Amino acid sequence: MLSSVIVCSYRKEQEYIMRAASKDESRNVPSQRRPKQFRMPEHVAQLIDRVAKMQGRSQTDVVIDAATRYAEDELLDQTKMVWDEAGYDAFSKAVEGPAKPSEYVVKARQRKRSWE
Repeated sequence: MLSSVIVCSYRKEQEYIMRAASKDESRNVPSQRRPKQFRMPEHVAQLIDRVAKMQGRSQTDVVIDAATRYAEDELLDQTKMVWDEAGYDAFSKAVEGPAKPSEYVVKARQRKRSWE
């Protein structure tokens, strides 16, 4: 029987990348850069230029940051969850059941309304 486990291949991949990067840093080896060229509409290039100037960063840094965030989000969307029957039932109950109101919500509902 499977145990209740959340498997996230992205996290393992990220750890591997971080370990590889730290090895390069420890040997004082500069990271290799691969030049990329993009064709984009002028309005997109202007948008990237505007953001880069506003943040005081290079256009390359803005594009790399955006592409990295997008790639991370896509990988996180591929997270695989493996459950045994009891674990799945507990998860389903927690997700599908009624939410417990927070203290803030309870206090807000008890306050006298301005129109009353």
